[in-house]
Amino acid sequence: MAQDDPEAGMIGWPQAEMRHALDYFIERRMRELDIPGIALAVIADGRIVYEKGYGYADADGDQDVTPNTLFEVGGLGLPLEAYASMLLVRERKMSLDTPLSDYLETPWLPDERASATVTLRHVLNHRSGLSDRVRLGSRGLSFAPGAEFGYSGMGYVYLAHVMAEIEGVPFDRLMRQRLFQPLGMSSSGYVIPEGLVGEVARGHHALWMPISAFAGPMAAIFAVLAIVTVLVVRLGFHRLKLEPFDLVPAAVIAPAGASAILYYLQGGWALLFCLGYFIVWLAAIALIVAAVQYLRFIFDRGWSDGVLSRGMRRSSFSPVLFGAVLLMSLLFMTWQVPLPARDGDDFNAALSLRSSAHDLALFVTGFVDGALVGTPLRAAMIESRVTVAEKMGDRFGWGLGFGTREHEGSLTLWQTSANIGLLGTMVIDPSRRAGIVILTNADKGKILMQEVAGHVLGPEEPWRLP
Repeated sequence: MAQDDPEAGMIGWPQAEMRHALDYFIERRMRELDIPGIALAVIADGRIVYEKGYGYADADGDQDVTPNTLFEVGGLGLPLEAYASMLLVRERKMSLDTPLSDYLETPWLPDERASATVTLRHVLNHRSGLSDRVRLGSRGLSFAPGAEFGYSGMGYVYLAHVMAEIEGVPFDRLMRQRLFQPLGMSSSGYVIPEGLVGEVARGHHALWMPISAFAGPMAAIFAVLAIVTVLVVRLGFHRLKLEPFDLVPAAVIAPAGASAILYYLQGGWALLFCLGYFIVWLAAIALIVAAVQYLRFIFDRGWSDGVLSRGMRRSSFSPVLFGAVLLMSLLFMTWQVPLPARDGDDFNAALSLRSSAHDLALFVTGFVDGALVGTPLRAAMIESRVTVAEKMGDRFGWGLGFGTREHEGSLTLWQTSANIGLLGTMVIDPSRRAGIVILTNADKGKILMQEVAGHVLGPEEPWRLP
C-alpha cells in the first residue's frame, strides 16, 4: 500500500506500486492532453529506480519513445553547464567572483563597464543583466550586474564562450570530455552527427499556435493602420468613401510588422515556422474556395439540358463562401503538427543540447553524490541562492545553476526547458537524494510534467517561478 503522507509523494512507495500508478496516470493524461510522447526517469536514494518511454517520438507514430530517445532539452543544459563550471572552480581555473572578462583576451560584451563586472556567480544566479533573447544573440544588459534577478540564457552563452577559451577546446567537446563521458552520458551533445537528427524526438504544436502567433499581431497591426487610414482619408483628404487601394499600405506593413515582432521575440527559426504554417493554412483555404467555386460553375451554371452552355459568366468571388471555409478550418486547429528538426551542427550553448531522460537521470545521480566536483562545491551551488519570489508560504529562489523552492522546511532544485513544442523538467530533492526527469514533445506537456513531478516527489505544486 502507498504511504499515507501525500506530501512525501510516490518516491516512498513500493517501487512496483509506483510504476503501476505512473503507467496508468501518464497513459491516461497523454490521451486527454493529446501528447504524442514522453520519457521519464525517477531517481531514489541516488540511483535510477524507474525509467520508461511512452508514446511516439513523432506524430506519425514511426518511432517509439524510450528512456534513451534524444530530445532537444534546451534549458535543461544550463545546470549541467553550471556543474561543469564548478569543475573549473575546483581546479582553480575560474573563481565565482572574478569578472569573466579576465579570462578572455578579447572582450565578449560590448559594454566595457559590464565586461569588467559580470562574474560567474552573476551568471549562475541569473543576475548578470544579460537578456534571455538567445535566438537573437543579444549581448546588451537590461540592468547592472548583481542588482536584480532576470532569467538569462545569454549569460550561459557568455559563460560557454569563457569556458571554451579557458580549456582551449570547443564547448561541446569540453562538456563531452569533462562531464558527459565521466558520468556515462554517452548520448548527450550540443552538436550531433546529421545521421542522428532523424532519431531526435520531434516537437509538436497545436496548429492554432503557430498560426495565431503570426496572424494575431498581423491582425492587430492591420486594424490600427486601417483606423489611421480611415482618419487620414476622411479628415485629410475629405473623402467619405474608403477605396480598397487605400488599405494597401496597411496590408503590406501588417505582415512585415508581425514578422519583425516574431523575429525579435523568438528569432528567425520561430518566424519561419509560424509564417510557414500561416501560409500553408491560407493556401489550403484558397484552394478549397477555388475548388468549390469551380464546382459551382460546372454543376450550378455550366449545365443546361445535359449540354455545357456557352458564354456563361464566370462565378464571382464569394466572401460568404470564403468565410464559411475559414470557419470550418477552425475545427482542425487542435491538430498536433510537427516542428522541423534542428540541424545537428546548429550549436547554441543555451538551446541546442540533445539528451535523453536516461542521460539526464545519470546527471542527477552524479549531482546528489557530488561526483566530480565534490560535496562542498555541490553544497555551495544550493546554499549560494538568492530569493526571487514568495507565494503561499513557498520561497522561490535561484542557486548556482538551479531554481530552488523551499516548502515547509524542504528544499527542492528544479530547471525546465521550453523549446517550441518540446518541454521538459528536472527536479532534485537533495535531502532524499531523489529526483525526476520528464521530457515531452508537445506544448501541453507542460501540464503533465508538473503533475507527474508533483505526484512523484510531492507536494503537488508546480516547479516554476510564480
